[in-house]
Amino acid sequence: MITARGLFTLILALALPGPIWAEPAVRFLAIGDIPYLPGEDLLMEAMLAEEIPRGAALVAHVGDVKRGSAPCTDAALGRAAEIFRNLPVPVAFTPGDNEWTDCRREAAGGHDPEERLSRLRQIYFADPQILRLDELGAVTTEAAYPENYWFLRGGVLFVTLHVVGSHNNLHRGGSAEYEARSAANRRHLRAATAAAKAEGAKAMVLLFHANPDLQQAKPPRGYGPLHEDLRRLLRDFPGPVLAIHGDTHRYQFDRPLRDPGTGAPEPRFTRLEVPGSPIVGGVWVGIDPDAPEPFTVTLTYPNARDGLAD
Repeated sequence: MITARGLFTLILALALPGPIWAEPAVRFLAIGDIPYLPGEDLLMEAMLAEEIPRGAALVAHVGDVKRGSAPCTDAALGRAAEIFRNLPVPVAFTPGDNEWTDCRREAAGGHDPEERLSRLRQIYFADPQILRLDELGAVTTEAAYPENYWFLRGGVLFVTLHVVGSHNNLHRGGSAEYEARSAANRRHLRAATAAAKAEGAKAMVLLFHANPDLQQAKPPRGYGPLHEDLRRLLRDFPGPVLAIHGDTHRYQFDRPLRDPGTGAPEPRFTRLEVPGSPIVGGVWVGIDPDAPEPFTVTLTYPNARDGLAD
C-alpha cells in the first residue's frame, strides 16, 4: 500500500524531466555561430536572460559572433562583447573564423586577418570584465595566446583551443600564423592534460570553433594537428572527453572518432555541435563523470516574441 508521502514522491518524479537523484556535477549553456543577422542579437539576449537563471554555471560560446561577410569592425566585435559583459555568469569564449580569418574577404572590408586577431584579443581578453574568466579560475598557458585557457569546475577540466573554420587559416602556400598557433594549441592541450591528471579531473570538455570533420580517417586541410592531438589526448587521459564546436550550424551529438584498428566509435569521446544562425538556440549540457552516459544535452530556443516590440 502506497503512503501519501510515497504518492507525492512518485508524482514529483513523473513531473520532473529526469530522475530527481541525477543532478549533474556541472551544468552550463553552450552556444555559437550567433548573432549573425539583424535581430539575432535580441533573440540571443532574450534566450540567455530566460535560460541562465535555470542553473547555468557559465555560458560557453564557441565562436562566430558575426557573419563572415559582415564588415570586420571594432563595433561588430563590441556588440557581442557587451552582451557577454552584462551576463550574470562568466563566458568561456573561443574565437571563430568570422572574427578574423574571413576578414580578408572584400565584403568584410579586406582587412589583414592578423591585425583583426590582435584587435579581437584586446577587446575580449584584455578587459577582464568582458568574460570574467577570473571567476572560473582560468589558467592561460601562454601570454601570446590569451584565448587558450583551462579551468576546473566540479571535477571537470574545460579547455579552449583556437581552431577555426576556413581551413583554420591554412592557405595553399602555407601559413606561418597557422603553424605557430597549431603548435601553441598542442602545448596548451598537453599542459591542460597534465593539469587534469594532477587535479584528479574525471572528465574533460574541449571548446573550439571549427568542425574538423572528425569522422574522416584523413583530416581535411588545416585540421591534421587537431586530429593528432585528440588521439594523443585519449591515450593520455583515461576519462570521458566532450568536444564542443560550431562552424557548420547544424546540431550534432555523436561519437565521430573511430578506432583506427577496429573502425568502432571511440567510446570515451563525444562530440557536440551547437546550432547556429539562422537558428538562434543553445544546448544545455550536463556532466556527471560517474554516470554510464557522462554527458547529457537538451536543446533550447528563445520565444521569438521576446525579440519583438509590442
